[in-house]
Amino acid sequence: MVVVVGLLSGIGWIAWWVNDNLDAPGPGATGSGPCGPADSVNLHLVFADGHTVAACTHDRPACPNQTISGSGDGETFSVSQFELHNQLRSTSRRYILILRFNAALSAEAAEQTLTIDPQAFLPGPPGATPSGGTLSSALVDITPRDPSEEAFVTATGSVTVSSTHGVARGQIDGTFSTGPTRSDRPAATSSTPIPTRVTGTFACNR
Repeated sequence: MVVVVGLLSGIGWIAWWVNDNLDAPGPGATGSGPCGPADSVNLHLVFADGHTVAACTHDRPACPNQTISGSGDGETFSVSQFELHNQLRSTSRRYILILRFNAALSAEAAEQTLTIDPQAFLPGPPGATPSGGTLSSALVDITPRDPSEEAFVTATGSVTVSSTHGVARGQIDGTFSTGPTRSDRPAATSSTPIPTRVTGTFACNR
């Protein structure tokens, strides 16, 4: 009887975990307790009402270059872009972080500063966007979880990054627009806390 109860509990936990993570891409947040300098990704979200939330993960997540293929203007294209995709923990809820560069990041790269520019990530072939396919632009996307809400995307700011010995390290300083970027979805209500700025550091495995 005990074995059956344990088995059912295990199946129930697995079903809950799968359901909970279906719309939560990226590995789960690691570590526990308050965020601190030992966490590999350590961000601070500043909200419109004045409070700040720290969101982080302890273990260094993977951040490989991703190949994006498609077609546009009668031609096909394939381009590599840097991407860090991971869940973060906080004292109140989880967040999903997407950090993306408009081009690949070399395994060994000197420190450089990228401009946060959502226009560089519009659909279309390389060169169709203002950045022209050269590593110059970044995008930071934060999606609240527990419960899930609309993503907030940085509108302006900068990301400083370098890469050496298989690890990319950098710093984020960005501001958000006033609401979700999807024009076909309603903006957050005035009672919904809205992040206005994100700052912090990250380290990830190339």
